[in-house]
Amino acid sequence: MKFKSAKSVLSKYTEYKLDDEKIEQLHRVLLHMLKDFKACCEKYGFRYMLGGGTCLGAVRHKGFIPWDDDVDIMMPREDFEKIGQAIKECYGDKYSVTDPFECHLLNILLNGTVYEEIWNGDPSRRMSIFLDIYPIDNMPKGKRRLRSARFYWAKHAHSFILEYKYPSEYVKKIEQTDKDVKSYYKKRRFLGRLFNFFGGCNHYNKVVYKLARYKKETGYLGIPCAIAYNREKFRAEVLTESVDAEFCGENFKIPKFYDEYLTNLYGSDYMTPPPPEKREIHVSARVEFGKYADLNEHGEFEFADGENK
Repeated sequence: MKFKSAKSVLSKYTEYKLDDEKIEQLHRVLLHMLKDFKACCEKYGFRYMLGGGTCLGAVRHKGFIPWDDDVDIMMPREDFEKIGQAIKECYGDKYSVTDPFECHLLNILLNGTVYEEIWNGDPSRRMSIFLDIYPIDNMPKGKRRLRSARFYWAKHAHSFILEYKYPSEYVKKIEQTDKDVKSYYKKRRFLGRLFNFFGGCNHYNKVVYKLARYKKETGYLGIPCAIAYNREKFRAEVLTESVDAEFCGENFKIPKFYDEYLTNLYGSDYMTPPPPEKREIHVSARVEFGKYADLNEHGEFEFADGENK
């Protein structure tokens, strides 16, 4: 059984679609955050690489994919576990950092902004513009289908339970007029009720955490908590060796063997943008940029004397 993402199910609701102006503003804020993140990594000697759609954007567009709304970053587990504290030491209360145990990745959130996702009904979860930081872990040889299946269900159990315990008011409103959305979430909440009875979020978080942290060095590394357990598995060199790539006019690290990385994720034709009807539509209930609405295209504030910061 495979489940579509909440984004794909809710993307047809164009009243929540981010228009081009908001996407452009969002990109400026995300670039500002990404430059802060890079500066922190350079200060502490942390290793990182742009991942997923952000890496694809660097290779194909030399910046953001025009319709994308987030930033994905990969870090070796050793550095991943230190970056949260380092961000706090570098920037004080400018940023908040989530607990990676709770969502299997780490979110760096920009305080003073709002990014409210329509599928998220949990008031304790991220509500600000964020960077997604994924840990790079050892991976076993071979497909290990049983391990992959256990990981898949444990990871989804966490999502189902949250949707059962904290149903989104926006989704409940959509369900009143859309039978497909109502049926989709009814099934997920039913599974959430079952998984909550047989263990709860904390139990399945522990299962995901244990399966993701494979201890043996096998020559393979991956990001099991990202797209899919086996699709995110690579030769160790792919996720250890990096090169500089231009992204919005500045250099950031991407995998040296980016062709192998992107082909595994998106197929051999990754350099060809999909037609408009196949592009993921990004939706959000509310986006507010606060003082960061004044950032320029370089992700910087402009001052009267022409200097940027």
